[in-house]
Amino acid sequence: MQQLYVILLLIGLFAFLAIGMYLNKKTPIPAGCELPSMKCEHCVSVSCGYSESNRVQEIKDEIKQSIKTNSGEGENNGNIK
Repeated sequence: MQQLYVILLLIGLFAFLAIGMYLNKKTPIPAGCELPSMKCEHCVSVSCGYSESNRVQEIKDEIKQSIKTNSGEGENNGNIK
C-alpha cells in the first residue's frame, strides 16, 4: 500500500511540474517589460525559446575575433617560459 502512495505522489509531483511549465510558456510577456536577459546578449543557451538558432556559433566567432585582435596572436609577451 505504501508503494502505491509513493507512486501516486511522484505522478502528482510530475503532473504539477508539467502543468506549471505549460502555463509558464503560455503566459505572454507583459508590455513594457524589457529585461536584459531577453536580449540574449549574455546567454548562449540553444534550448531557450527566445534564442536564435545560430546564436552560439555567432558568439564563438565574436570571441575568436576579439582574441585575435586583442592578443597580438602568436606574440610571446614574456609570461610564458
